[in-house]
Amino acid sequence: MTARPVEAVLVVYYGPEAHHVTYGRNVRGGGYTKDYIQLSRLPAFLEWAERLFPRPAGAELEVPLRYEWPGGSVPGDFVYESSDRPHLKWETSLGAPQPWRMTETPSESTSETIPGDPARTIVSEAEAEYESLGSKGAGRPYLVAVKLRDEAAVLHVRAYLDGASATYDWARLDLLPLPVQEMARRTTQRRALAWELFDGRGVPPTAVIETAIGLLPNSQDVRATLSAMSSEEAAALSRYLRDPGHGLFFDPARNHDAWIQALSIPDELLVAAPAILEILSDRAPSSQVEDLTAETLATDETEVEEFREQIEAADYSVPDSTSTVKTRGSAQRAFADAVKRNYGHRCAITGVKTHKFLVASHIVPWSEDQTIRLDPSNGICLSLVVDRAFESGFLRIDDDLTIRVDRSRVGDDGALLNMLDVHDGQKLNTPTHAAPNVAYLQRRRELIDRLDESH
Repeated sequence: MTARPVEAVLVVYYGPEAHHVTYGRNVRGGGYTKDYIQLSRLPAFLEWAERLFPRPAGAELEVPLRYEWPGGSVPGDFVYESSDRPHLKWETSLGAPQPWRMTETPSESTSETIPGDPARTIVSEAEAEYESLGSKGAGRPYLVAVKLRDEAAVLHVRAYLDGASATYDWARLDLLPLPVQEMARRTTQRRALAWELFDGRGVPPTAVIETAIGLLPNSQDVRATLSAMSSEEAAALSRYLRDPGHGLFFDPARNHDAWIQALSIPDELLVAAPAILEILSDRAPSSQVEDLTAETLATDETEVEEFREQIEAADYSVPDSTSTVKTRGSAQRAFADAVKRNYGHRCAITGVKTHKFLVASHIVPWSEDQTIRLDPSNGICLSLVVDRAFESGFLRIDDDLTIRVDRSRVGDDGALLNMLDVHDGQKLNTPTHAAPNVAYLQRRRELIDRLDESH
């Protein structure tokens, strides 16, 4: 999995109250029977919460969510109204999310971070586990919940330790980005909660990208510097410069070292970005070029005509060994001409017919199968928004050509849901020739499912 943009962070000071509610319900009395963390009644917090967990009709009091961490998850709720104040709740029988609990031997490989025996049933003994944190070298724990921008109703939970001994270096507070460290240090036992929104967006910077960005501003020969990069490095830099990362990023597959804070791009590099992207376009592997981009690439008219003849002869193969970026553009031209003609130059879902808003979208992506890249039954004429939705799995097409919208992917983007939801259950408009191949539609759905599993 890769780092994804952060929308919001919640930090809880691990004082006696947090210990009581996360330790366990096996302790009878003394405040140990709760199955929730109390939050704030302040208007600023409620505004923050409404943005992250909007209340749909019929769910005015609570919104279901999931707590997730590497290797596990539990269901829960964001409760807006209770006898006292809003709170984060979890299933009573399952207990608090594991990263917020104690364990006797915490390590980077365990879900738990906070040291202690979690099996005490007597109040005084459970209290002693909290009091012993200092003697165990654990310093001050903080509970952290992360909301990602592209994910609805999920909180990724972790715990970090401030002032801990070297034994706990893997969970030290300064592994958090500086803005989140500052949030933690603002909390106290009396004001145990800190919350903020973060405008994470774009492509996260990787070590490869950071190295390239460090080299380019001082390069005497930018073209030579770019030429020295591998094709994978060039492709990564190209993706980044088209949509540079901003704000915080978080990798849900990692434990404590899950954070990236986007670097600031030098002004001279921003100015040079269009020229750099033009150079990189000749380096990027053609298999990584998406359909929409491919329709804007330069073409070779001789190649375009040859590909048209291949389509007529039912030869749909374009081997990687012969596929340059220009070839990718030429192949897409021939493929798009055939697909759009079959659909009457209209989007098969929305009916949009304006040329600039149409793309011939591969069902089985170009990168997945060299043998069917030119097959018109592997293409659908789509308008731009639904093409993006189809590419990303927000929208799927069943074998009988029924359109299905994956509302869980859309999340809380009401405007996007309104645009897509009107097509849910609708049938795809069929073409005059080369209807979508059912086997290709199945492969597309399987591909999206595999990507979900890998995340």
